[in-house]
Amino acid sequence: MQGYYDIITAHDLAEAQNLLALAGLSLPGGHTYGLGFYEDGRMAACGFLAGDILCGICVAEHAREGGLSTAILSRLILHGKREGISHFFIFTKAAEALKFESAGFGLVGKSQDAALLEMGRPCYADWLAGVQSAIAGHDWKVNGQGQDISPRKTDDPNNVSQASFALGAIVMNANPFTLGHDYLARTAASACQHLLVFVVEEELSVFPFTVRFALVQKGLADADNILVLPAGPYMVSRASFPAYFTADARVGAVHAALDSTIFATRIAPDLNIEARFAGSEPFDQVTAAYNSTMREVFNKHGITLREIPRLEKAGKAVSASRVRSLLGQTASPGSWSQLAGLLPQVTLDFLRSAQGTAVREKLKNHTGRH
Repeated sequence: MQGYYDIITAHDLAEAQNLLALAGLSLPGGHTYGLGFYEDGRMAACGFLAGDILCGICVAEHAREGGLSTAILSRLILHGKREGISHFFIFTKAAEALKFESAGFGLVGKSQDAALLEMGRPCYADWLAGVQSAIAGHDWKVNGQGQDISPRKTDDPNNVSQASFALGAIVMNANPFTLGHDYLARTAASACQHLLVFVVEEELSVFPFTVRFALVQKGLADADNILVLPAGPYMVSRASFPAYFTADARVGAVHAALDSTIFATRIAPDLNIEARFAGSEPFDQVTAAYNSTMREVFNKHGITLREIPRLEKAGKAVSASRVRSLLGQTASPGSWSQLAGLLPQVTLDFLRSAQGTAVREKLKNHTGRH
């Protein structure tokens, strides 16, 4: 048995898992296609696709001089194109970035340990052009006073209520949109002339992206200096920060550093973002570590991070995870009473709709992180 074979059976997956483990890697979660090369009846190379993400590409040590890595990569791309995929990401070790650049990939960002590259369209330049167009076309007002965007900073930049930035940003999942998210956005907006609120676009949360985006957009519609935008694939995505969705602490720090570096070295300078705002995180270790990593990375690149203390209700921090827990108990009138103190009216109205009822039913048996 020698040649390329689709990874289909449990035996194939076990072979790939063993091969990856020898290289200190794990079997990619959420993969949609796998390919292996067998030599003398044993898997000598493998690679996977998870949607448009190329991952788990590994070659046994004895076979690394035969071009198998490039061959696996080419076949994975060909399979993806046959499935209608026109753009591919690859997440790899920083030391491997140059190899993939020579294979036609463009570097999106690179931290000390990891790199994200892409090939095809739409690419980062296309995403950036779309965001720039949305910003230019928005009817901006600054506290009802027009469109002055010249920087105004006080002598105390650590005071979020005083510091003034021309353009700030928030990235939020809003699963679902809570009074905590509303407070974070409005507090940040008071410190900025303009504020971009990016909503995580990945479909890995109980509340679908279209719902999350609509709730944030409607909830903040009265804020004159806020523009709500999809985050796209370059902020807190399966490509840039997969550990955010899996709570894998082992690789979380590596992913957080890469995601933060992409924001600090590409997104912030390309959009002239001066500051990013985040809520303090008393519950989730992955998000708390992400805030710490952002601060460290941003300091190196001259970007300000402002961590805003969480909104509290009845002595407890408002969190989307708490809301989701209560939604699994909505047969109880007491749960609805508690939810009313945690959610803006736009989210409460959605939860009482037919679509919201379906999401509530899903939450009764939901065990995932998001």
